[in-house]
Amino acid sequence: MRMSVESSDLPRTFFYRFARAVVTAFFRACFRVRVEGLQRLPRQGGVVLASNHLSNFDPPLLGILVPRYIRFMGKAELFRMPMLRRLFLTLGGFPIERGRVDRRAIRTAIDVLQRGTCLVMFPEGHRSRTGKLGPLQPGIASIARKAGAIIQPVGIRGQYRLFGRIEVKFGEPIDVRALSDEEVMRNLREQLLRLTGSGSDMDAR
Repeated sequence: MRMSVESSDLPRTFFYRFARAVVTAFFRACFRVRVEGLQRLPRQGGVVLASNHLSNFDPPLLGILVPRYIRFMGKAELFRMPMLRRLFLTLGGFPIERGRVDRRAIRTAIDVLQRGTCLVMFPEGHRSRTGKLGPLQPGIASIARKAGAIIQPVGIRGQYRLFGRIEVKFGEPIDVRALSDEEVMRNLREQLLRLTGSGSDMDAR
Protein backbone atom coordinates (compact mmCIF):
# COMPACT_ATOMS: atom_id res chain seq x y z
CA MET A 1 0.00 0.00 0.00
CA ARG A 2 1.42 3.34 -1.01
CA MET A 3 0.57 6.01 1.53
CA SER A 4 0.43 9.74 0.98
CA VAL A 5 3.39 12.03 1.43
CA GLU A 6 3.33 14.71 4.09
CA SER A 7 1.51 17.87 3.08
CA SER A 8 1.87 21.39 4.41
CA ASP A 9 -1.73 21.56 5.65
CA LEU A 10 -1.47 18.45 7.85
CA PRO A 11 -1.48 19.37 11.57
CA ARG A 12 1.96 19.30 13.16
CA THR A 13 0.79 18.45 16.66
CA PHE A 14 2.40 15.42 18.26
CA PHE A 15 -0.92 13.69 18.93
CA TYR A 16 -2.13 14.04 15.34
CA ARG A 17 1.16 12.82 13.84
CA PHE A 18 1.33 9.94 16.32
CA ALA A 19 -2.28 8.89 15.61
CA ARG A 20 -1.70 9.08 11.86
CA ALA A 21 1.40 6.90 12.16
CA VAL A 22 -0.46 4.32 14.26
CA VAL A 23 -3.41 4.19 11.86
CA THR A 24 -1.08 3.90 8.87
CA ALA A 25 0.75 0.98 10.49
CA PHE A 26 -2.57 -0.70 11.29
CA PHE A 27 -3.82 -0.59 7.71
CA ARG A 28 -0.47 -1.72 6.31
CA ALA A 29 -0.43 -4.71 8.64
CA CYS A 30 -4.06 -5.78 8.31
CA PHE A 31 -5.19 -5.06 4.75
CA ARG A 32 -3.99 -5.03 1.16
CA VAL A 33 -4.91 -1.55 0.00
CA ARG A 34 -4.70 -0.48 -3.63
CA VAL A 35 -5.18 3.17 -4.63
CA GLU A 36 -5.95 4.51 -8.11
CA GLY A 37 -6.44 8.03 -9.42
CA LEU A 38 -5.18 9.93 -6.38
CA GLN A 39 -3.47 12.39 -8.74
CA ARG A 40 -6.94 13.66 -9.69
CA LEU A 41 -7.52 15.10 -6.22
CA PRO A 42 -7.19 18.92 -6.21
CA ARG A 43 -4.20 19.85 -4.07
CA GLN A 44 -5.72 23.06 -2.73
CA GLY A 45 -9.10 24.69 -2.13
CA GLY A 46 -12.25 23.28 -0.58
CA VAL A 47 -12.96 19.72 -1.67
CA VAL A 48 -15.81 17.39 -0.73
CA LEU A 49 -14.56 13.80 -0.74
CA ALA A 50 -17.81 12.09 -1.71
CA SER A 51 -17.42 8.39 -0.98
CA ASN A 52 -19.58 5.33 -0.72
CA HIS A 53 -19.70 3.97 2.82
CA LEU A 54 -18.85 0.37 3.71
CA SER A 55 -17.42 0.55 7.21
CA ASN A 56 -16.37 2.72 10.14
CA PHE A 57 -12.86 2.13 8.78
CA ASP A 58 -13.62 4.33 5.75
CA PRO A 59 -12.82 7.75 7.34
CA PRO A 60 -9.43 6.77 8.84
CA LEU A 61 -8.44 4.98 5.62
CA LEU A 62 -9.16 8.09 3.57
CA GLY A 63 -7.39 10.15 6.21
CA ILE A 64 -4.07 8.36 5.68
CA LEU A 65 -4.34 8.01 1.90
CA VAL A 66 -5.17 11.63 1.08
CA PRO A 67 -2.10 13.94 1.17
CA ARG A 68 -4.19 16.72 2.71
CA TYR A 69 -5.82 17.35 6.08
CA ILE A 70 -9.40 16.12 6.02
CA ARG A 71 -12.39 16.80 8.24
CA PHE A 72 -15.35 14.47 8.66
CA MET A 73 -18.79 14.27 10.22
CA GLY A 74 -19.50 11.70 12.91
CA LYS A 75 -22.75 10.70 14.53
CA ALA A 76 -23.39 12.86 17.58
CA GLU A 77 -23.68 9.86 19.90
CA LEU A 78 -19.93 9.25 19.61
CA PHE A 79 -19.14 12.77 20.79
CA ARG A 80 -21.08 12.31 24.01
CA MET A 81 -18.33 10.06 25.35
CA PRO A 82 -15.55 12.35 26.70
CA MET A 83 -12.56 10.29 25.54
CA LEU A 84 -13.95 9.64 22.07
CA ARG A 85 -15.03 13.27 21.76
CA ARG A 86 -11.48 14.48 22.36
CA LEU A 87 -10.06 11.92 19.94
CA PHE A 88 -12.49 12.72 17.11
CA LEU A 89 -12.17 16.48 17.54
CA THR A 90 -8.38 16.24 17.46
CA LEU A 91 -8.44 14.12 14.32
CA GLY A 92 -10.78 16.46 12.45
CA GLY A 93 -14.24 15.16 13.30
CA PHE A 94 -17.31 17.15 14.23
CA PRO A 95 -20.77 15.90 15.30
CA ILE A 96 -23.95 15.65 13.28
CA GLU A 97 -27.38 14.72 14.59
CA ARG A 98 -28.83 12.02 12.38
CA GLY A 99 -32.50 11.70 11.53
CA ARG A 100 -33.07 15.44 11.15
CA VAL A 101 -31.63 18.48 9.39
CA ASP A 102 -28.69 19.50 11.58
CA ARG A 103 -28.18 23.12 10.54
CA ARG A 104 -25.24 23.58 12.88
CA ALA A 105 -23.36 20.68 11.27
CA ILE A 106 -24.22 22.00 7.82
CA ARG A 107 -22.85 25.44 8.70
CA THR A 108 -19.68 23.82 10.06
CA ALA A 109 -19.29 21.81 6.84
CA ILE A 110 -19.64 24.92 4.68
CA ASP A 111 -17.16 26.81 6.86
CA VAL A 112 -14.63 23.96 6.64
CA LEU A 113 -14.83 24.00 2.86
CA GLN A 114 -14.68 27.79 2.60
CA ARG A 115 -11.45 27.66 4.59
CA GLY A 116 -9.98 25.52 1.81
CA THR A 117 -10.04 22.18 3.64
CA CYS A 118 -11.12 18.70 2.52
CA LEU A 119 -14.35 17.32 3.96
CA VAL A 120 -15.37 13.66 3.80
CA MET A 121 -19.08 13.13 3.16
CA PHE A 122 -20.95 9.89 2.57
CA PRO A 123 -23.90 10.84 0.32
CA GLU A 124 -25.69 7.56 1.03
CA GLY A 125 -26.13 8.83 4.60
CA HIS A 126 -25.31 5.47 6.21
CA ARG A 127 -23.22 2.35 5.73
CA SER A 128 -24.18 -0.10 3.00
CA ARG A 129 -25.05 -3.55 4.37
CA THR A 130 -24.68 -5.22 0.98
CA GLY A 131 -21.67 -3.39 -0.46
CA LYS A 132 -23.82 -2.00 -3.24
CA LEU A 133 -24.36 1.73 -3.70
CA GLY A 134 -27.62 2.97 -2.18
CA PRO A 135 -29.66 6.11 -2.96
CA LEU A 136 -27.72 9.37 -2.64
CA GLN A 137 -28.89 12.30 -0.53
CA PRO A 138 -28.95 15.56 -2.54
CA GLY A 139 -27.63 17.79 0.27
CA ILE A 140 -24.01 17.25 -0.77
CA ALA A 141 -24.54 19.26 -3.97
CA SER A 142 -26.07 22.15 -2.04
CA ILE A 143 -23.25 22.24 0.51
CA ALA A 144 -20.57 22.18 -2.19
CA ARG A 145 -22.33 24.95 -4.13
CA LYS A 146 -22.73 27.23 -1.10
CA ALA A 147 -19.10 26.72 -0.15
CA GLY A 148 -17.75 27.08 -3.70
CA ALA A 149 -16.13 23.66 -3.36
CA ILE A 150 -15.24 20.87 -5.77
CA ILE A 151 -16.75 17.40 -5.33
CA GLN A 152 -14.22 14.56 -5.59
CA PRO A 153 -15.90 11.15 -6.09
CA VAL A 154 -14.21 8.28 -4.24
CA GLY A 155 -15.12 4.62 -4.57
CA ILE A 156 -14.18 2.08 -1.89
CA ARG A 157 -14.50 -1.59 -2.77
CA GLY A 158 -13.74 -4.76 -0.86
CA GLN A 159 -14.10 -6.15 2.66
CA TYR A 160 -12.33 -5.08 5.82
CA ARG A 161 -11.27 -8.54 6.85
CA LEU A 162 -7.76 -9.57 7.87
CA PHE A 163 -5.45 -9.39 4.85
CA GLY A 164 -8.46 -8.60 2.67
CA ARG A 165 -8.03 -6.43 -0.42
CA ILE A 166 -9.46 -2.92 -0.40
CA GLU A 167 -9.53 -0.82 -3.55
CA VAL A 168 -9.85 2.96 -3.29
CA LYS A 169 -10.43 4.75 -6.59
CA PHE A 170 -10.61 8.50 -7.17
CA GLY A 171 -12.80 9.69 -10.02
CA GLU A 172 -13.00 12.94 -11.97
CA PRO A 173 -13.59 16.08 -9.86
CA ILE A 174 -17.01 17.67 -10.33
CA ASP A 175 -17.22 21.46 -10.66
CA VAL A 176 -20.68 22.26 -9.32
CA ARG A 177 -20.62 25.78 -10.76
CA ALA A 178 -21.18 24.46 -14.28
CA LEU A 179 -24.02 22.07 -13.40
CA SER A 180 -27.45 22.01 -11.79
CA ASP A 181 -27.88 20.06 -8.55
CA GLU A 182 -29.64 17.31 -10.50
CA GLU A 183 -26.74 17.08 -12.95
CA VAL A 184 -24.24 17.03 -10.09
CA MET A 185 -26.00 14.14 -8.39
CA ARG A 186 -26.38 12.21 -11.65
CA ASN A 187 -22.67 12.66 -12.41
CA LEU A 188 -21.71 11.65 -8.87
CA ARG A 189 -23.87 8.54 -8.91
CA GLU A 190 -22.58 7.43 -12.30
CA GLN A 191 -18.99 7.83 -11.15
CA LEU A 192 -19.54 6.04 -7.83
CA LEU A 193 -21.22 3.12 -9.60
CA ARG A 194 -18.23 2.83 -11.91
CA LEU A 195 -15.61 3.32 -9.19
CA THR A 196 -17.16 0.77 -6.84
CA GLY A 197 -18.10 -1.77 -9.48
CA SER A 198 -21.52 -1.84 -7.85
CA GLY A 199 -23.37 -5.03 -8.67
CA SER A 200 -20.25 -7.21 -8.44
CA ASP A 201 -18.17 -8.20 -5.43
CA MET A 202 -14.67 -9.11 -4.32
CA ASP A 203 -15.59 -11.77 -1.82
CA ALA A 204 -13.46 -14.40 -3.48
CA ARG A 205 -10.33 -12.23 -3.70
